[in-house]
Amino acid sequence: MKIRLPRVGISACLLGEPVRYDGQHKYAAQIVESLSDVVSWVPLCPETEAGLGVPRPPVKLIGSPDSFRVVGVENPELDVTATLLEYSRQKIQKLGRISGFILQSRSPSCGLKSTPFRESGLLGAGVFAGMLKHEFPELPVAEDVDLDSADALDEFLQRVRRYDPNPR
Repeated sequence: MKIRLPRVGISACLLGEPVRYDGQHKYAAQIVESLSDVVSWVPLCPETEAGLGVPRPPVKLIGSPDSFRVVGVENPELDVTATLLEYSRQKIQKLGRISGFILQSRSPSCGLKSTPFRESGLLGAGVFAGMLKHEFPELPVAEDVDLDSADALDEFLQRVRRYDPNPR
């Protein structure tokens, strides 16, 4: 009987996919190389999958975690709030059985707690990350910067296994 590995969502840029606004990636070697044999990755990039393209104008969060907009850094008339909210709603409904998530820090879509809300000085979750935590409050979720040591990676993996001890 083949054992299915736990499905763990991950920001696609952390896997080395060139999906960032500037066409680059944020390959997270320690994370990917440590966990690839023990989890099944479910990559996603909310901004590219929502149709914003690569390269694309960079966006930022303005307002506060409770009342925000996602607008262009150079062109504040560019407002992609509705696009990212709708993508996030649909994607979260279609995730299926998932055991954890690793997200790119400081991202306006994927940051979990480190995304700046410009002009207010506040930090919080990006659009997708905030909705993910709201819909799955017990799901093990971490930012890439939280998994910077072997101990942190092991602790995250243990949380994933406790969340879904018998993956099917």
